[in-house]
Amino acid sequence: MKRLFASLFLVFLVGACETPTFSALDDGASEWKLVFQDDFSGKGRPDPDKWISKAYNRRPNENGPDGWWDAGNAYLNGLGHLIIQTTVIENRNPEEDSDPYDYASAMVSTEGKFEQAFGRYEVRAKLPKAPGWWSAFWLFSNTVHNVDGSGRDGTEVDIMETFGWTDKVNHALHWDGYGEAHQWSVFASMRPGIRRGWHTYTLEWFPDKYIFYVDGQETWRTSAGGVSQAPLWVKLSGEIDTTDGAANIWWANKPDPRKFPDKFVVDWVRVYEHVPQTK
Repeated sequence: MKRLFASLFLVFLVGACETPTFSALDDGASEWKLVFQDDFSGKGRPDPDKWISKAYNRRPNENGPDGWWDAGNAYLNGLGHLIIQTTVIENRNPEEDSDPYDYASAMVSTEGKFEQAFGRYEVRAKLPKAPGWWSAFWLFSNTVHNVDGSGRDGTEVDIMETFGWTDKVNHALHWDGYGEAHQWSVFASMRPGIRRGWHTYTLEWFPDKYIFYVDGQETWRTSAGGVSQAPLWVKLSGEIDTTDGAANIWWANKPDPRKFPDKFVVDWVRVYEHVPQTK
């Protein structure tokens, strides 16, 4: 009897530790054809046939994301995960900032490797927890800088932005560049417990609308900007708050060097084409 109870407890424990993926691939959804995926097997740098890593200075930026992107802070951990971490580094601009600390994170993208207009985009990830930085899964193209009064020629699509000290999840659209003509639309929701365990963030992008999901639940449906018709590439990134917490309604509060390094852990990325089913 003790062995039976032990076996049942083990089955329950394993089942309780499993979390649904909310993925079209795993659900066998026939209307979506898989065209790009990475399960991040192996160790070292992300697959160079799929990803490039950015490493350049982000400063100065007084009202938003900042810090450095260091290619070494994006790596495969040998357990099937991509790690995007933020680390404390020595202040490289002491003449502009008296704080002895600076911070470096990372960004990988499929620029020049894979891009697509429309489809379904999924990521399964564990979020970072330290204040002062945030993680993102987004789509981009240089055509975002075009200014014609709409986003049809290119829109930055933030499928997921999560801020390091809250349970808030953002979806956002940006078009007509980032200057005076810049336009945007944002939807934010609080999702208690989002910092614990694995979660899936999804975009379904059709020619006439965007539909966003968190863990299979629709969160936002919009046609803001007129909907991009231009191919976009995929990005995964970490960025640092440059406002010292002054604008923490938007950003991620002031970094605390005692809380770093901190990690954004990505289990997989999947992209599909839509294949309408005929009756």
